Amino acid sequence: MDELHRHFGLSDPVGEAANMLDNLCIKSGNKISTYNVDFMCYASQLGWGNSVLCHRYYQGLLNRIQDPISTWEQGKPTSFQDMYALAMTIDYCYWERDCECHNARQVEKEALKSHS
Repeated sequence: MDELHRHFGLSDPVGEAANMLDNLCIKSGNKISTYNVDFMCYASQLGWGNSVLCHRYYQGLLNRIQDPISTWEQGKPTSFQDMYALAMTIDYCYWERDCECHNARQVEKEALKSHS
């Protein structure tokens, strides 16, 4: 078993997790949930402190989430849990508004069709 692990396992699982976390970011068009799952998976393998996780989490967010966080009237969160919660709220509001806009466009299309 040790020989299999030595040949096929990660030589530095902690370093690999840190590298993956350093390069992790939300892909445009994705919701934050996928990012959160990946972030928590990698972060759980590291002994990084609260402020480092908070900073790294923020760095991987899209501008549409970073912008409202950076101008938050209470100031940018300094704890990972607060940053996580605020980012989730902003992302939820973004997608809710996106759905509203999509529905409004559909209603406008239908109204144009009925008048033609």
